[in-house]
Amino acid sequence: MDTLKIVLALKPLLEHGIYQNVRSFIKAVDGVFRIADFGCAIGMNTLLTADTIVTAVKSIFIRHCLDVPEFQVHFVDLPSNDFNTLFRTLPPFRGVSGDGRTGLPTPAVHGEDKPPATRSYFASAVSGSHYRRLFPRQTLHFCHSSTSLHWLSQVPRSIEDISSPSWNDGHVYISSDAVADAYLNQFKQDFAAFLGARAEEIIPGGCMFIALLGRNSVDIKEQSGLGACAFHLEAAFLELVKEGLIEEEKLNSFNIPYYGPSVEELKIAVETENSFEIDSVRTLSGFPLHPLLEVGEGEEDMFGRIVGKHYRALFENIVGAHLGWNEYLIDEFFSRIEKRAAAKYGEYLPNTLDLVMGFLLRK
Repeated sequence: MDTLKIVLALKPLLEHGIYQNVRSFIKAVDGVFRIADFGCAIGMNTLLTADTIVTAVKSIFIRHCLDVPEFQVHFVDLPSNDFNTLFRTLPPFRGVSGDGRTGLPTPAVHGEDKPPATRSYFASAVSGSHYRRLFPRQTLHFCHSSTSLHWLSQVPRSIEDISSPSWNDGHVYISSDAVADAYLNQFKQDFAAFLGARAEEIIPGGCMFIALLGRNSVDIKEQSGLGACAFHLEAAFLELVKEGLIEEEKLNSFNIPYYGPSVEELKIAVETENSFEIDSVRTLSGFPLHPLLEVGEGEEDMFGRIVGKHYRALFENIVGAHLGWNEYLIDEFFSRIEKRAAAKYGEYLPNTLDLVMGFLLRK
């Protein structure tokens, strides 16, 4: 998954939503404009997003001949996120007004795929699950979350219960209608908790931009790139079982805690929770799941190594925990991913991702 391509594809939609909606409450800003990025992760994409939001909001104040406020960006993620690396890579603070007189940003030469050399916002880290409250009431003006909310707070309990009709026997993701319903219900519960927490924290009229991996299909079992990832992970587990490296129970008890909603499911969830008005919601499709669009002769092993590294970055935490952090088994598992991708690259290349995004306004 090329997250930079996703960030760049979302940028004009994010900016448009800000230009259209933030102006409605700018006169109520108390001198500090507060932004929270939920599921911020680390790296260049995190910094690009923060700069995009600050720059767009700042331009609105300038356009309306208002004093440019100070900006506070809260980077929010789970305790396992590498906040130390994030803050080591933050550009130096250049001040809020840019040139110190007009509030205009200091010109900076950088491409659209690179953050500027300096920043005009104060930064802080907030650690915790975004499915609960993390900020005082009505203190945030703008919230952002990208490629994070498809991760569930937990695996649906019923699919791990052998006596349940939705027991997911021998599979790691959606395998039947009953399992699909269990995943959808867990998503509804988690997303309602997210919206309810943000509704407490965002000022009336404040904005929220969300983008998560979803699907461009009404069929729940058609899970786009998420389903493809699950298929390849399940194949790796099956190989370990067949080779006697793990018991079959290890496969039966492993399920992936994510879910890709449709646009309609997202709309219904927002309307049911009823704290936010939907400004816009849409699907973006066709993002390559894997890093190469084609594999030439002799490039198979390279492709396998890239895919193995990619899957390890995405899934090592949950696979490692399930395997008891046995380094040998973890290495063997991702070695199977790598070898399978090299041998059957034709199964991997067509896989694409769908994004579901929405711009929401606090009622």
